[in-house]
Amino acid sequence: MRRISILPRPDWRRKVEEQGFLFYELDNYYNEQAVYEFTSGEINTIEKATTEIFEMCLEVVEHVISKQLWSRMIIPPYFADLITRSWKEDHCSFYGRLDLAYRDGQVKLLEFNADTPTGLLEASVIQWYWLQDYKKELDQFNSIHEKLVNHISVCKNYLPHQKLYVACVRDHLEDYMTV
Repeated sequence: MRRISILPRPDWRRKVEEQGFLFYELDNYYNEQAVYEFTSGEINTIEKATTEIFEMCLEVVEHVISKQLWSRMIIPPYFADLITRSWKEDHCSFYGRLDLAYRDGQVKLLEFNADTPTGLLEASVIQWYWLQDYKKELDQFNSIHEKLVNHISVCKNYLPHQKLYVACVRDHLEDYMTV
């Protein structure tokens, strides 16, 4: 992996705002001062680790449910039946985000955020349009947008009236924008 310093697009702020990205300035969350270049081998390593980590997470879910470790996981007991039923009936999971660290071929899990959407817009749409402006002949090593659109079409079968309802605190810019 190489970090390469670059000059931001002159109108990048306007472009990301037009694409719906509203909290890019919060704590210097997003800027266009560097790119990270990965080899195909590095991407394969990250994808393999991601698959293994997700499978381990599912094993933890099975363990928590089978041993009824609700209090140990700080899960209110009144959610136990819903979680158990969802697990046994294999209800559709919407998505999860693995926050990883990568260094010298090693992948480390920092955090797993299940059903928290922060990062989706910038990791898929915003970065894709940036790449088109930066070097159109290159490709990003993710298919987040395509996979999410496909997954939503699969998950629709589990939604009442095939509608997805989301909520947020309106005065929290990050949550509001993400929803």
